[in-house]
Amino acid sequence: MKPSTTIIGNGDTIKVPVQSERTTGEAELGVVIGKTCKNISESEAADVIAGYTTVIDMTAEDILQRNPRYLTRSKSFDTFFSFGPQLVTPDEVDNVFQLNVSTIINGKSHRKNVVSNMTFDPYYLIAFHSEVMTLQPGDIISTGTPGAIVIRDGDVIECQIDGFPPLKNNVVDLKKR
Repeated sequence: MKPSTTIIGNGDTIKVPVQSERTTGEAELGVVIGKTCKNISESEAADVIAGYTTVIDMTAEDILQRNPRYLTRSKSFDTFFSFGPQLVTPDEVDNVFQLNVSTIINGKSHRKNVVSNMTFDPYYLIAFHSEVMTLQPGDIISTGTPGAIVIRDGDVIECQIDGFPPLKNNVVDLKKR
């Protein structure tokens, strides 16, 4: 779960909170739900997808390491969930499992992997979450990252996915401002 205050878009600024000495950014494929669903199977999951988008998900790693129960806290600071700039519809994606997801810092690729190598694939994640909660149009499921990278004041972080417009955000460390 993410509060609405975490949400920012392309070109907005990620603010590293004063409470964290080690914040990471993670490029991810976002799956946007297009139809209300509950208790669906993996084979039905494709039918409820409105589209896909680029996501940058942040984690205050040092807070999480102090106590694993703080997962929600460590991922829910203001500006900690960036997505967009575009919804790519399923008919625009030949094979979601062949998409490469890359985390770029200051123009250099640091982490890259293909969706088929994810621990849990997008269809599984939709089915899994629909067992617990009713998924609504506009809900976004982040599918996991090829790897987190520490972000610092002045960095520019990007999520690049094959065939998608890139998502790019500047980083400001509030301890330095």
